[in-house]
Amino acid sequence: MTRTIITFEELEAEFFKSRMEQLFKEAYKQGVQDGIKQFSYPPVLTNKDLVEIFQIADSTVTKLTANPSFPRLAKIKGRYPRDKVFKWINVNSI
Repeated sequence: MTRTIITFEELEAEFFKSRMEQLFKEAYKQGVQDGIKQFSYPPVLTNKDLVEIFQIADSTVTKLTANPSFPRLAKIKGRYPRDKVFKWINVNSI
């Protein structure tokens, strides 16, 4: 009977590899969930969509959309391009 001797470095490397695989799987699942959530909205958002996305009141949506940096459609009042809104969220989040 032969015994396999594993060094501490090999054990540490195997643990690191296993942990990284787990983290990558979790990050992938989160990315898929985020994508599903974002792209479940239509390409053009309404104030009602913004209330749901930001989980804020209608009056707060009015204040938010008054911000000059907030993306909006130029020729249609109260309509906002979905992808630019989500990009705006990412840029303006801490």
